[in-house]
Amino acid sequence: MGLDDLLDEVGERQKVVLAAFGTFQQQVEDGMHQLVLRAEAVQQRADELEPERLARLQQALDVGAVLSKVKAQDFDGLSRRERRAVTGLWRDVGLDGMTWFLTRSPDSVPRLVRQRLRDWSASEDAATQRSWAQLVGRRVEDKRVLRWALPMSVEAALGGEGPSTLARHWRDHGLAEMVGMLRNSGIKETSPYAGHVIAEYLEGRLQTRQDLSQAMAFLVDDPGGLSWMPHRNVDGVAVSAPIEARIAVISKVLECRLAGRMAPAVLTRLEERLIARDGVFDDPRHTTLTQGWQSVRARAPDAFDAFLSALIQQDLEFFFERAMNEQDRRRFWLNYLGSIRRTTCWLASEAYDALRARLANLPVEQQAAFRRARRLPRGRTSAFVLTFERYVAVEFSDTGNATYVYEHRSLDQKLNGQPVEHHNDLKDTPQEYCERRLTHLPGWEIRFEQELLELGIARDRQVKRVAR
Repeated sequence: MGLDDLLDEVGERQKVVLAAFGTFQQQVEDGMHQLVLRAEAVQQRADELEPERLARLQQALDVGAVLSKVKAQDFDGLSRRERRAVTGLWRDVGLDGMTWFLTRSPDSVPRLVRQRLRDWSASEDAATQRSWAQLVGRRVEDKRVLRWALPMSVEAALGGEGPSTLARHWRDHGLAEMVGMLRNSGIKETSPYAGHVIAEYLEGRLQTRQDLSQAMAFLVDDPGGLSWMPHRNVDGVAVSAPIEARIAVISKVLECRLAGRMAPAVLTRLEERLIARDGVFDDPRHTTLTQGWQSVRARAPDAFDAFLSALIQQDLEFFFERAMNEQDRRRFWLNYLGSIRRTTCWLASEAYDALRARLANLPVEQQAAFRRARRLPRGRTSAFVLTFERYVAVEFSDTGNATYVYEHRSLDQKLNGQPVEHHNDLKDTPQEYCERRLTHLPGWEIRFEQELLELGIARDRQVKRVAR
């Protein structure tokens, strides 16, 4: 074998060895990557189970004894389980007690950070919130110990401006992507903090007058977004967000709806989603609002009232245009839009089936109104119920039917707990229960207005119409 052949063979062997070494190195890197991912998954699972574990731990422990030991600064008297439970008792331990405890147990700082994120609340006193954030921030020397993934300091995140600061930092991302980043940072849908970040993100979109279609579509259609919205058991939502977070998000969603800047199809789906009956929020057109809707209305009164008026206007126009074709009555009742608290459309079977057959040809807002309508099993006449603060007015589709006005309790007595199956169930020809029986003779608008005014129901001339 010549020298050239020998050198060629050595070169080939070197290539084989280098290739084998490269393969080995890649395998080592892949193995380390998989190990890191598994370690992160295990830690993430541990973080998810930590609230339940702490709750069980606190039930098994003598909490009063633990607090007494902390107050007496008896660190050696605290067992390992008791030390682990102290951060979960931060409200009872207090700022001074926790300051002492973290001095003796610095490895408890990560647990306190996670607990404060889980318990973050916009209603907490600002000074107190700032003091707790500073307490933790001073003791964080290495963020890797916390597995900290947020693009801000611990102290800033836990302070009162934490959610708004984080929302501004991620403002160029889509809402779905931002929720994913929150989840990867350990802030799940079960954390109130996540809801407040979403609310601040939507506020930023409002302030910069950006299109809201994509964000609203995520909250309306994606199971991940539905955690903060009204939803039913059949919507595939794994877990609901805390009520405080849902109130913050829904209030801001109503303000987004009022501002517009979203596709009509998204707006229609949003309005239908907001009246999903989930027990916490229910239908806002009910005379008595649930506690959830009361809180939303307190946070965004103008947006809530505009939403309620829009729903009522859609139902009113749908009935008088599609089931009755009476434009004069439609115009008359629109003058009372601001006083109407709820509407219920009862469609006769024939009318209901006919409208359902051509539902796709209706305007999107009337499609939504149809889906809110109810079907009368018997009879050929439809009915429309307008609920005011004290009274209920019932209109019927066929001409020749009077309008009946009842007090709420009087109509309840007439129905006697039975379901409405025929339009006659809502009529009171003998006038045993109704307060007024108003007929549509010539000049009926002036007479109706006077009769309603005597009952304390006045025209609302200042109401803003919802244009489509």
